[in-house]
Amino acid sequence: MTYQLESFSDEWWSDFLLETKNLSAPAVFAKAIEPDRIAFYQRSALNVVATLCRLRTVQYGFRAYADGLLLDRDGMERVYDQPPSPGESLEAWSQRTFKDRKFGFIINAGEKFDEAFSQEVALAMAPLLRQTGIPRDGIQFTLFIGNYDKTPLGIHQDIRGESVTHFHVGPGSKVMYVWDKEDYRKLTHEGGLKHRDFNALKPYARQFKIEAGDLFFMPEGTFHIGEQDSLSIGITVWQYTHTNTDLARAMLRHAWTQVRPIDADAIVHDITSPDNGAHIDNIVPPHTVPLEYRHLTLEGLVKTAYVDWRHILFSNAGYRNPPFERQQREAFSRDDEVQLDMPYKILTRRIDGTGKLIVYVRGHRLEVNDHPCLVDLIERLNDGEVHIVADLLALLDKGWSDKVGLYLLSEIHLYRGLVKRQEAAA
Repeated sequence: MTYQLESFSDEWWSDFLLETKNLSAPAVFAKAIEPDRIAFYQRSALNVVATLCRLRTVQYGFRAYADGLLLDRDGMERVYDQPPSPGESLEAWSQRTFKDRKFGFIINAGEKFDEAFSQEVALAMAPLLRQTGIPRDGIQFTLFIGNYDKTPLGIHQDIRGESVTHFHVGPGSKVMYVWDKEDYRKLTHEGGLKHRDFNALKPYARQFKIEAGDLFFMPEGTFHIGEQDSLSIGITVWQYTHTNTDLARAMLRHAWTQVRPIDADAIVHDITSPDNGAHIDNIVPPHTVPLEYRHLTLEGLVKTAYVDWRHILFSNAGYRNPPFERQQREAFSRDDEVQLDMPYKILTRRIDGTGKLIVYVRGHRLEVNDHPCLVDLIERLNDGEVHIVADLLALLDKGWSDKVGLYLLSEIHLYRGLVKRQEAAA
């Protein structure tokens, strides 16, 4: 369906929700992405590839295939040695790197690697998330790049609770084959067709052809595979709303990431009575557990971790993955002008009974002493206007050194929560 409304406005996303039956039905939205935005997305995707080549890592979920096979370490090293050059086109880089071989890249957590790219996607998605709410497990985007015949994963179903909004930026087109989960099970369990047998299952699939500039939505639980015969880039924004069991496990893992157990080279046996639990104090001493987690029941621990997690998501426009901090710390002066980096917000949360305040900046947590004037400064930044640093410092308690406010601004800037005026203009 082609809409005349401005793409990604509140009205556009309202129609999107109607067409997808409130995120429960697949649909294609033709010509949703303007040509200049297509070009920007293509350049940005190559910037992400270049960054990963520089980092030389698959740590964040980078998978590369050539001729249908997952590349091993030596193959990845050859990819790292040939990053896209600044200004190089997708076609030129892929020909230089892979010649005539069919290749495919799957890059998770794309929002970590290019600030302008992640901001553009966040701004596009923001009106939708205002209407639906930020998914309780957040969002992230994955890049699919290549000229592979079919998705290397084969016909598959993503984890429960994961829906995808696919921004297709070409240049080639793509066909998505989708099967309703119940229909797929009947075909394979009762109908005798083999799982992942594309040729046998293809006649029963719904087909959606996606051209450059189109947007495709696929609801959670859908069996699917993509097919293409030419070079293209897809940006898939995943919304995560997993099952209650998965979420509870995730919150326990989230709480554990904030505990600092005592590491030791030796493995020590506990020869005390089975009724004696004191040995654990040598592994997780009370001082290694965050103040707000001490003396909580399991129920309280999970709830507190969930509140913390939601603050992380909401401070980062829903993204699960925080950006890398800046490489250098900025030293601000009273005459500098600063502005919140939209559409992100700086959030705060008090830890009751501790005198501490957590400041959430783009998914990062900063712990400071709880002073109302610091909250006032942050609330002023959150209005999105340009502010002279001296005006912000005037909000602090009388008698405070400017160094306190300047350091806080430096911290927020380090974690990409605000920009200097010249950065905003750039």
